[in-house]
Amino acid sequence: MCAALAATACTLAPAPDAPAAQIEPLWSLDAADALAALALSVEAEGLAPYERATAELAALRTTATTSATDAAAFDRAADALFLQLAATFAQGAVDPARADPAWLIARPAAPDVSSLLVAARADRAAVLGLARLLPQSPDYALLRAELDLVRALAPGALDAGGRSREARIASVRASLERWRWLPRDLPSSRIEVRIAQFQAVLHQNPAATRVHNVIVGARTRQTPSFAAVINAVTLNPTWTPPRSILNNELLPQFARDPNAASRGGYDAIDAAGAIVDPASVDWAARPFPYQVRQRAGPLNALGRVKFEMPNPHAIYLHDTPSHALFARDQRALSHGCVRVDDALDLAAAVLAPAYSASSLQATVETGQTRSLPLAAPLPVYVLYITASSDHGAVMYAEDIYGRDAALIAALDAPATEAEATVFAPSVSTCVGA
Repeated sequence: MCAALAATACTLAPAPDAPAAQIEPLWSLDAADALAALALSVEAEGLAPYERATAELAALRTTATTSATDAAAFDRAADALFLQLAATFAQGAVDPARADPAWLIARPAAPDVSSLLVAARADRAAVLGLARLLPQSPDYALLRAELDLVRALAPGALDAGGRSREARIASVRASLERWRWLPRDLPSSRIEVRIAQFQAVLHQNPAATRVHNVIVGARTRQTPSFAAVINAVTLNPTWTPPRSILNNELLPQFARDPNAASRGGYDAIDAAGAIVDPASVDWAARPFPYQVRQRAGPLNALGRVKFEMPNPHAIYLHDTPSHALFARDQRALSHGCVRVDDALDLAAAVLAPAYSASSLQATVETGQTRSLPLAAPLPVYVLYITASSDHGAVMYAEDIYGRDAALIAALDAPATEAEATVFAPSVSTCVGA
């Protein structure tokens, strides 16, 4: 009887609890850990680490395998962080329109990372592959290495030029972000106008790089960052002053001294295209009924060479009659256009092999206006980047237009537009001078 009861008791005893079913989120925990580590390592790129997003991911990780709801939330958080990193690496962390309104170059296209996202959920190597969306140029790599070196210095440390550690960090961070805004496939043959460095750099393969000093827009007439294409070089150009220069500078000068127009080589042209006798012109008339054009020659504001690069900003590279200004260290002096030192030599380089500097000089000496087309269009990138490469080292330039501070503020608070200091610089539209 007892034995029978004991047997029955054993039969009726509840079985031990079965283990709860394991929830498998789309993101493996290993891949998510790699994603969080990558998000926190972006300081090496000059970016603010994604601390809030990684903290949220860590909190959801603890229950992601035991709750279907938390697993879904975990996947959403990981997907969002992955896509944010992809966009940041491929296009930059902040919109230039908010952080640097004078940057008028279109950002790279948003990447299609859908297949990469699927792979990354299960593979930490695919997560780390996001770094391939960053610029792969030597210039970017040099700046990245420079940031690491400067951060290792003692706070307040000064370089040979008197720039503090903190100022250099800001310059490099801003420059790295602007490189992320640039196309990843910059053409090997191109001109880079480095506004802050007062330089125009001609990259031509296999020819050696050429560097020309330039004059850029004054602080009140800033040269914007933009891209264009040179399609021709004009020798002995004429100059039609833009309305702003005409109304604000030239017409008041001519009204005070009517002979100044003739001395400067300026003609008044009526609606029929005929040149009017300057003695009969009322230079004080408003609205002024004539077009004003400066004749080609040694006094012309464009000098002897104009690089034709049509663009909506009406800004060009050109020569100047005021060559002594190139001896100055600080050359933010123009109305917005870029004046080039040794412009005839640069023209010969972009027109080679069809023309040499001596043949161009002979044409200039005829006094005739001639337009010489390039064999192939030459891209031009006018860039405001205050830390740039110089023979394997980083060259720091003064933030002449004060554009870096707003960009740094936006980088440190990219999610909230109100936290970034936005300004509206006086960007020039200039047809010469």
